Amino acid sequence: MAKNNFAKLLNTESPFFTISSLQSTFNITRESTRTTASRLVSRGVLIRLCRDLFVLAGRKYSLFALANALYQPSVVSLETALNYWGLIVQDPQVIFSVGLGSYRYKIDHTDFIYRQINPSLFRFGQKKIEDFFIAEPEKAVLDTLYMKSKGLADLLPEDINMDKLDNERLEYYSLPYPAVVRKMITFYQSYSYEAR
Repeated sequence: MAKNNFAKLLNTESPFFTISSLQSTFNITRESTRTTASRLVSRGVLIRLCRDLFVLAGRKYSLFALANALYQPSVVSLETALNYWGLIVQDPQVIFSVGLGSYRYKIDHTDFIYRQINPSLFRFGQKKIEDFFIAEPEKAVLDTLYMKSKGLADLLPEDINMDKLDNERLEYYSLPYPAVVRKMITFYQSYSYEAR
């Protein structure tokens, strides 16, 4: 049984496992799954990242993929995505994501912060790159300004390169956002234009 379970783990695409995904993979009861997971951790086959999230020992993964796995559904966004796309030069010391709830995790000296966003603002403007989902540049700007309007982000007009954005996409994506965010976009664009 143990060799069979290990083979099943090796054949899965994702490096991450929850109790539910392990239960589905092994086709056993939830209680048996918890026992099996504990045994696999003690044998060094799985590494427990947090309460109900495991990774197969030796399997490589990115911090952005881990951010997606820690809290679902979520997408890497805000300052982290802005830096990824080269819109800001500051490298955040935290992996920021947006999701349908607010959470915070610390794993191996890395902080993962999830900011809650309205469901109507969540399900668009995302791109899958390799093993993770990240907000497109225009969506990351809108998410950040949305959080700024709530006092949860600090992005100054001089900190961001608005010239790298697709203005048509930015305008289209901004439609479901509150008017205050659209006004901020106009201000940031005019600041960027004047700074040239």
